[in-house]
Amino acid sequence: MSDSRPSRTVAVDTMTLVWGIKQVGHREYLLRARWLFEELDRDDARIIVPAVVVAEYLTTVPEHLRMGVLTKFTRRFFVAPFDAKCPPLSARLWQKGRKTRAGRNPGERKCLRADTLIIATACVHGAREFYSGDAKCRKLAEGLMDPKDLPDIAPDLFAGANGER
Repeated sequence: MSDSRPSRTVAVDTMTLVWGIKQVGHREYLLRARWLFEELDRDDARIIVPAVVVAEYLTTVPEHLRMGVLTKFTRRFFVAPFDAKCPPLSARLWQKGRKTRAGRNPGERKCLRADTLIIATACVHGAREFYSGDAKCRKLAEGLMDPKDLPDIAPDLFAGANGER
């Protein structure tokens, strides 16, 4: 009897989706995000996208296209809600993060707040790895999940002729 659970359960932040799905941004980040999604698809990973991430992503999508984009997201990813289990962890992350981040720059509190909601949702819903191009966000996720930057090289760069690594 085979185990049908995915070998990996990962979560991604907003910019990872923008770079990897929307293909908007600096060329280097677009490539790195594409490599990440290729690797996750090949590994048949369960990809968690916190609802807060989806909301941020949709802010630049024209209103008449939003439901279609949301439908595509729910088919490809697990869109995790910020539910009643998430606030205690989010509050703990806020306390941790505000010591080093909040108040230094005008928009820093808003970024910290969004990061705490995203990380708490991902963790509560079972993510073991968390991908973000933001070092501050990865630092905040330490101890809860394995925070990772986007890959620096294509996942199949060293694959053999038959596709094996």
